[in-house]
Amino acid sequence: MKNQIYLTLLFLFLTGFSFGQSGSIRGVVIDAKTGETIIGANVRIENTSQGVATGMDGDFEISKVEPGTYTIVVSFISFKTVRFEDVLVVSEKATVMNVQLEEDLGDLNEVVVMATRETGSNIAIVSEIRKSLQVVSGISADQIKLSQDGNAAQVMKRVAGVSIVDNKFVRVRGVDDRYNVVMINNSVAPTTQVDKRTFSFDLIPSENLDRMMIYKSASPEVPGDFAGGMIKVFTKNTPDDDFVNLHMGVGFRQNTTFNQYSQTRGSSTDWLGFDNSRSLPGGFPSTNDLLNSNAGSPIRAQAGQLLDNNYRMDTTNALPDTQLGLSFGKNWDVGRKRLSTFTSINWGQAYQFFLAERSRYFFPEPGRPTEKRDEYFDNTYMKMNEVGVMSNWLLRLNANNKIEFRNLFNQSGMNETIFREGKDFVQRTDGARDYSFRYESKSLYSGQIEGTHLFNDEKTKWNWVLGGNYLYHAEPDFRRLRTFLSKDVTEGEWIIIDPPSASPQDLGRYYGYMNEFGVINGLNFEKKFEGVEKDRPRILRAGYLIDYKQRDFEARYITTFFPGFHDQFSRQELVRKPIYESFAPENYRQGDGWLVQEGSRPNDIYDASTLVGAAYIGGVYPISKFNLSGGVRTEYSEQNLNSGDFSGPITVNNVELAVLPSLNVDYNFSPKSLVRLGYGKTLNRPEFREFAPFLYYSFEFIAGFSGNPNLQMARVDNLDLRWEIYPNEGEMFSLGGFYKFFNDPIEKVQQNVTETLQFNYANADNAQVAGVEIEARKALSTVTSAPFLKNLSFNVNASLVWSEVFLGEDVAFEANRRALQGQSPYMVNAAIYYIDPASNFQTSLAYNVQGPRIFVAGNVNFPSIYELERHAVDLTVSKTFKDRTTFKFGIQDILNFQYRFYQDSNFDKRITLDVDDPMYIWRKGTMFSFSLNYKLK
Repeated sequence: MKNQIYLTLLFLFLTGFSFGQSGSIRGVVIDAKTGETIIGANVRIENTSQGVATGMDGDFEISKVEPGTYTIVVSFISFKTVRFEDVLVVSEKATVMNVQLEEDLGDLNEVVVMATRETGSNIAIVSEIRKSLQVVSGISADQIKLSQDGNAAQVMKRVAGVSIVDNKFVRVRGVDDRYNVVMINNSVAPTTQVDKRTFSFDLIPSENLDRMMIYKSASPEVPGDFAGGMIKVFTKNTPDDDFVNLHMGVGFRQNTTFNQYSQTRGSSTDWLGFDNSRSLPGGFPSTNDLLNSNAGSPIRAQAGQLLDNNYRMDTTNALPDTQLGLSFGKNWDVGRKRLSTFTSINWGQAYQFFLAERSRYFFPEPGRPTEKRDEYFDNTYMKMNEVGVMSNWLLRLNANNKIEFRNLFNQSGMNETIFREGKDFVQRTDGARDYSFRYESKSLYSGQIEGTHLFNDEKTKWNWVLGGNYLYHAEPDFRRLRTFLSKDVTEGEWIIIDPPSASPQDLGRYYGYMNEFGVINGLNFEKKFEGVEKDRPRILRAGYLIDYKQRDFEARYITTFFPGFHDQFSRQELVRKPIYESFAPENYRQGDGWLVQEGSRPNDIYDASTLVGAAYIGGVYPISKFNLSGGVRTEYSEQNLNSGDFSGPITVNNVELAVLPSLNVDYNFSPKSLVRLGYGKTLNRPEFREFAPFLYYSFEFIAGFSGNPNLQMARVDNLDLRWEIYPNEGEMFSLGGFYKFFNDPIEKVQQNVTETLQFNYANADNAQVAGVEIEARKALSTVTSAPFLKNLSFNVNASLVWSEVFLGEDVAFEANRRALQGQSPYMVNAAIYYIDPASNFQTSLAYNVQGPRIFVAGNVNFPSIYELERHAVDLTVSKTFKDRTTFKFGIQDILNFQYRFYQDSNFDKRITLDVDDPMYIWRKGTMFSFSLNYKLK
């Protein structure tokens, strides 16, 4: 027998209580075989006196039902009795049930149907925001379907107060992404980058998302390591019905697709997102072997002969971007238990070409025009491959007990080739050509087992989670070299710059590998006590969280060089050859050929760990129209690092104990309007890479990136005030303000290192951030019945933010105050949706912009570098046929606005285009995409 439950109004998530009045349950009971309505069927709420009989049309309605979760029993003589468990009722709304009864042919068995809370609709998101005890924003699966967003990062652009960096990293309220904490479902997510504290949201396909919530104020039951926001990514778990979906998509990018594309030879597994041929070959000498050998040792020539001569740039035409996906959902009823799964497998391949202008400048002198140090044009070719698997399982033991097992795996690889042309006005005035060949792959696994158990009529709740994360990052054989145009020949030759010693940018080959794993365990307890009003209980909460992470990192730098005591005539022949001929194995030889030397340093290896143990106690206490929630969270942390430099070992052992109180107060003017006021103390710990002394040379930015072992934990005081209005179902309007005070904020800054830019991390003295936010969700169907207008809805949000960092009294700057590094002064997200349910036609137009922010903070010798605002507009059109086939067409980045990084040449803390100077500028091109989704059943 097939039973269908249509929940047209959704309910409360996690908090377990409601503010409003009673709801109702209504629907129709029919004969499953004939389709005729059944008159006089008995519909009742189990363990209560409430119930009705169906009327002349088989319809029923049970009114004045207190909000909560119930078991509904439907019975009629000569038909099998049906029980619907976990049916949820929300205040002032009707839960709709359409019931089919099967004829009983002598077997008087009872049929049990377990309903599952729907959380991915627009109505559910607004309801969750309304019932939350914190200041929160979110986006639903319904909104995600209306866009062309292919991953979680693109989805996040639509959320109030959120901006995206590098198409993958999220900033909340303009604060740098390192100040966020990310949770996948109820487990802390791993850091996905080697060189920064952040999570790559592009790793999660959008079709796997149920909803995404951004909690902007603190509470005792959530991790305290954030200042921007706590981002919770909820992946899909249980399907309403069994299904199998096939997904296919193609994309055409302006200036890339079908145009010339160049790259060096890859491996046979690149299409799966990982490499199998670029690692150092077997038998290659160890670091100590090379360091202990003299310049004339045969081991240095033999080592070079083992290296892969992979310098030839092969040219083809870039294919269209391709996406393939398979997803399925299945439910099994085993007695009174239900096992459900949502599983998806995705594969994608994408190409990208863009021409980037890159410039550096001599130190600006007051009153004089800025002079260029160099000017380059980078032809950048990238090919990305990705495989993603998500498999979530839910076992419903009964209405009060469930166990969830969630798995997320992602494998991604990127092959990047940069061919740089231009001039160095000091060293290569006649011309320069540089090359970078880089491959990067990541493997990410995140898994959790979670249990939820209800007792005593749901007044007592236990929730536990055990999670594990694993991240592997490989960057094998990153090859870099520079050439210059010869002055001493008529036709002109490009001469390879060969260094006299180990160099990261001249004939350097880099091999970097990282392994990181983490274990998370948490337990949460909740007890409800009767309050003055039955539907507003007092709540006691307590629990703990243990989060342990460990990272092992190692890198090697290998440099090709020509010893000064060798035959210089042979050297001239080698440096004038084409690069793919110059480094052939036979050219590594003693006496008149290339040799290899080790450039690795002690700080190229480090291991680090972080242990956080947290415990909290808190609760909820309603008083009249007020609702008070809060408590205290205590976090003990140990951060350790072992590395070294040429002067000896470098160790970090940071032990901190932080007491983090928080209080949130809601005042409910009515069921449709409230004001929130919240205060919370949070913190922000340095991430492994930020305090590791490892120095990485970026060919892209012509700069080095290094960590700082002296970094300290930042502490933050947060204050929030927000007014919220909920005029109609699924609609909301909010206006809010916030203030944050940072002690020891962590920033990315520049260092003074000869002519080379070097980026580092440092603590400022303190910082302040203040801002206002506005958000509106409105459907015109509530104000008009006009055929076209009633199908329109809007979602608009904007933030205006001010920030100031105090650098200390003894800072050698012209001014010791400026904006916080990474902080955007404003953000705007706007979208208009047209949804015609009769024809299954949908379209949306979305706009996004965030204001200029400091990319890297400057100093007395180097001006700050700003990333300027960028306007983005996306269009999506979709049509569904016969509830099975959906065609979708999208245009991403219609404006193709420039990515612009400018230096503040006159040190006035703002960018004026005709005064300040561009450092990095490029456009990536508009993307046109087509996709087909087919539902097999």
